[in-house]
Amino acid sequence: MNRMAISLMFVAVGIGAAAGGALAQMGDTNVADRSLDSLLSIEISTAAKYAQTSQEAPATVTIVTSEEIERYGFHTLEDVLATVRGFYISNDRNYSYVGVRGFSRPTDYNNRILLLLNGHSLNENVYGSAFIGTDLALDLDLIDRIEIVRGPGSALYGTNAMFAVINLITKTGNGVDGLTISGEGGSYGRRRGGAIFGKRFASGLDLSVSGLWGDVDGQRLYYKEYDALATNHGIAEHLDWDRYSSGMATAAWKRFTLQGCTSVRRKGIPTGAWGIDFDNDDAMTLDRRAFVELRFSDSWSADKHVMVRGYYDHCGYCGTYPFDGQDLIETTNGRWFGTEGQFGWDLRTDDRLTLGVEYQRHPGADYHASTPDSVYSDASFPYRLASIYVQNELQLTRDLSFTAGVRWDDHSTVGSSTTPRAALVFSPHQWGTYKLLYGEAFRAPNIYETHGTGDVLKGNPGLKPERIRTVEVAWEQRLTPELWGTASFYRYVMEDLIDQTIDPADSLLQYRNISRAEAEGIELELDTRLRSGVDGYISYTLEDTNDPVLHEDLSNCPHHLVRMGVTCDLRRYLEVAVRGQYESARTTIYRTKTDPYSLAGVGVVLKPRHQTGSGTGALFNHLAVSLWINNLFDVTYRTPGGVEHRQPALAQNGRNFVMKLQYEL
Repeated sequence: MNRMAISLMFVAVGIGAAAGGALAQMGDTNVADRSLDSLLSIEISTAAKYAQTSQEAPATVTIVTSEEIERYGFHTLEDVLATVRGFYISNDRNYSYVGVRGFSRPTDYNNRILLLLNGHSLNENVYGSAFIGTDLALDLDLIDRIEIVRGPGSALYGTNAMFAVINLITKTGNGVDGLTISGEGGSYGRRRGGAIFGKRFASGLDLSVSGLWGDVDGQRLYYKEYDALATNHGIAEHLDWDRYSSGMATAAWKRFTLQGCTSVRRKGIPTGAWGIDFDNDDAMTLDRRAFVELRFSDSWSADKHVMVRGYYDHCGYCGTYPFDGQDLIETTNGRWFGTEGQFGWDLRTDDRLTLGVEYQRHPGADYHASTPDSVYSDASFPYRLASIYVQNELQLTRDLSFTAGVRWDDHSTVGSSTTPRAALVFSPHQWGTYKLLYGEAFRAPNIYETHGTGDVLKGNPGLKPERIRTVEVAWEQRLTPELWGTASFYRYVMEDLIDQTIDPADSLLQYRNISRAEAEGIELELDTRLRSGVDGYISYTLEDTNDPVLHEDLSNCPHHLVRMGVTCDLRRYLEVAVRGQYESARTTIYRTKTDPYSLAGVGVVLKPRHQTGSGTGALFNHLAVSLWINNLFDVTYRTPGGVEHRQPALAQNGRNFVMKLQYEL
C-alpha cells in the first residue's frame, strides 16, 4: 500500500505540474507578487532581530507566505509545519507535537522550540509548551507570513530556542483593508467561523481585529489495547471532540504598537492516556492563553534605532482525568510580566551592533492536583530571569559578512547560562550564498519537571539545563531565473538531556539529566515560481539521531522525509493545488516501529472576481470558495505515542475534506 501511495502521489504532483503549465496559458495570470524575485526579497526580522532577507540571515530560513497558506489549504500551524523541510508532526489525539531535525521527545509539549507572534513569545511558563494545533486557535487568514529559523536561537532569545524559532507575522490593518467573513464545514462534524477587519485611518491609526470559533464533533476510534468488554471493546465514540475560539487585535500609531491576543480550547481525550478510565465522557483538557504588549520603536538617526516593549501574559490549563469513577482535577495558572530594550547602532556602513536587555518576573506559576477526597499538590513556584545580549554583524568584504553574538541569562531557579553564536555568510554573486553556522542553546528545566505533581511524578530540584551545540553548512543557489535550490548539512550534540525515568527506590516517575543525543543530517530543497502561474517545491531530508550512551536510535525520529507541493492557475479565478509527503518508520518508546507512510492531498480555490479583474456578479466579485481533500488515498498511518499511552502508536485521520466560504467586503 505504501509503495502504491507513493507512486500515486508522484503521479498526482506530475499531473498538477503538467496541467498548470498547459492550462495557465488559457488566461492572463497575474503572478508578479508570486515571483521568485518577490519571495527572495521579503525581509525578515527573526534571525537577527532586525530586517534582512533570508539570504543575508545568519541561519537557514523558510518563509511561508499568506498566498501559500491560502493555496495549500492550511488551517493550523500544524498543517504548515507538516510541509516544511526537516519538520514532522506527531498527534496524540489531544495535543500536536513538532519534530525538528530528527528530534521530538514524546510528550515534550514542544518546549524545545520557541514560538513567537509578532516577536512576542507564546511559550507558557509551567510546561514551556508551544501550541501548534487548534490549541493555538489563531486564524491563519490573518497571517502575512511565517518565518521559520532553524538551529539554536538562544543567543538572541534565551531558553526554549534549541531547534528552531518560529515567528508568526500578522497582516497590518492596511494589509487587510476591509472586512472578511469566513465559514467552514467538513468531515467529523467540523464547523468553523471567523471574521477579520483591518483598516488604516486618515489619522494614521492602523487597526486590525480578528475572531475565530471552531467546533469538531469527533469520530469513532478503535484501540486494540483496550479491546475488552469492560472498556467498550476498545471503541471511543466521538470522544476526540474539539472546541476552540480566539480573538486578536493590533493597533499601530506613529511609533507605538499595541497588540493583544486570547485563545481558549477544550478537547476530549479518547485514548485512555495516563491510565484514566477508557471511554469516559469526562476526560478532557482546557487550555487558555492571553497576552497584551505595548511596543515603542524609533530611529534616533539614520544609524541608530531603539525599541522598548512591555508585556503581560497569562496561561491556564485544566485537565479532568477520571480514575475508577472519581475525577482527578489538574490545573496550572501562569502569570508573568516583562520588558525588553534593544538598541541598534550602525557603527559604520559595514558594521552593525545590536545590544539588548530583558527582564521577566513570574509571580504566578501555580500547580494544583486533587480529587474530591485528596489534595496531591497545591503550590506556587514564582521565579524571575534577567538577560543581556549583544550581536555584531561585520561586512568583512563586499561578499563576506561575519556575525557573532552572545547572550547571558540568569534564572532564579537554575542559575546563569551563556550562549554564543557565529556565522560566516559568503555571497560571491547575487544568485548564490554559502553559510557556515555555529550556535549553542539551552533549555532551563520547567516547573513541571523540577517540582513534579506530588503523586506519580516526584520533583527534582537538582535538574540542570539541557544544552546543544550545532554546526551547519548551507548552500543557497538560484539555479535558473525561476528555480531556487537549498542544500544544508548539520550536526549537533545535545547534553544533559532531560527525560523521564522510574526511581527504583519508590517506583515513582522523575525527570533527570540522564541522556545525550547526537545527530547529523542533510536537507535538500527545490522551489520554483514559473511565469505560467505554476509554483512548486520538493524537499528531502536524511537524518540520523542516536543516543551514544545506549548505542541506539532515538525514539520518534524518521530517517527519511519527503515534502512536495504544486499549485497552478487554471484560469485567473481558479487555482488547483496538490501536496504530498513521505515519511519513513519511527521507533516508539516501546521500541516497536511505526510503518512508513505517504500522504497526498488536493485542493481547489475559486477566487473572488475582484482580485482577477473579471466578472460582473456582485456575489462572485467578493466570494471565494475552496475545497480541500486530505489523505486522498485514505492511507492508514500512525505516529508514536508518549509515556502516558498504552498504545505504542496512535492512528491518524483517514480521508477527510474541508470546504470553506470566504466573503470579502
